[in-house]
Amino acid sequence: METLIVVFGVLIGLQVNNWNQERIERNSEHVMLLRLQEEARSLLDMQKGELAAQRPRLEILKNAHPVMFSLAPSRPLTSDECWALVVSHWLPSPTEELSSLDELIASGRFDLISNRSVKEALRDYAVVKERSRGARAEAVSELFRLHSRHPDAVQLEVGHADDTDYFPSAANTDGEGMVWRYLCDISKIRGNKGFLSEYSDNIARLNSYLKRYEDRIIVLTELDAELTKELGTSHSRRKRETAP
Repeated sequence: METLIVVFGVLIGLQVNNWNQERIERNSEHVMLLRLQEEARSLLDMQKGELAAQRPRLEILKNAHPVMFSLAPSRPLTSDECWALVVSHWLPSPTEELSSLDELIASGRFDLISNRSVKEALRDYAVVKERSRGARAEAVSELFRLHSRHPDAVQLEVGHADDTDYFPSAANTDGEGMVWRYLCDISKIRGNKGFLSEYSDNIARLNSYLKRYEDRIIVLTELDAELTKELGTSHSRRKRETAP
């Protein structure tokens, strides 16, 4: 009889320990889900902001394409069109880190997340991010800086520090020193097969770069929706568990 009591006590103790461990895991999961939601929403806002800042370059250039490719009467490119052409090779690194997800993967605790839909959305973002990194690494390896390669078509002109339509140099922080602007010679661009070929390559890469933003935004939006649903459910469940 005493042996049975001891065994029963051990079993009860193990069960209580399991319950406590499960509660600790649920609490840890809830905290992680809250972090993921906060970071995902912040990242989503950043992605939308960066896309909004980069997309106008492409829209400005599209307006110049008929003139550049001799599909419309010749006219000088505007200063905005010329500047967008000069930086057509520029693909800055996007903000795409989701540190809580990286932490879960690095620590081997990805299975802490019990909701299948949330896990699938997290996996989707991890895949999209890696594809984005690979695509950008390939894109920036062979971009064409048109102002350096075709100085006759895109001319650098240095001006005075008080010229408001010039671009200040990085060293010009005290209001003095060199300022410059680029002048695009449309007569040297139209019919220039080498220039237009390299420009078209830059634009194709810029299009792909912007599309990657759209892909990340779609996946982050879905992740936020799944986290919102799960946190609403888990919040209700936690209230029931802690009710007297």
